[in-house]
Amino acid sequence: MGLLSWIIIGLLVGFVTRRFFPGRPGGLVATLVLAVVGALIGGYISAFFDYGTLAGMDPRAMLIALAGALIMVLLVRKLRI
Repeated sequence: MGLLSWIIIGLLVGFVTRRFFPGRPGGLVATLVLAVVGALIGGYISAFFDYGTLAGMDPRAMLIALAGALIMVLLVRKLRI
């Protein structure tokens, strides 16, 4: 469930980010892809540090996946300007 939940978190973060920054370049699909990639990276980092596993769900792993998605989207937005 961990991998699927990270993807879902990434999609949610992408939608929320797109809602708050509607005029930015890239489009909805690009924002969603970036958020999912960030969530997956954050999720794998949390699994590496034993905060959760790929098969399980841990609140700390979900927070790290959320942070990874936010960081990825905001970083790419800053670099595009």
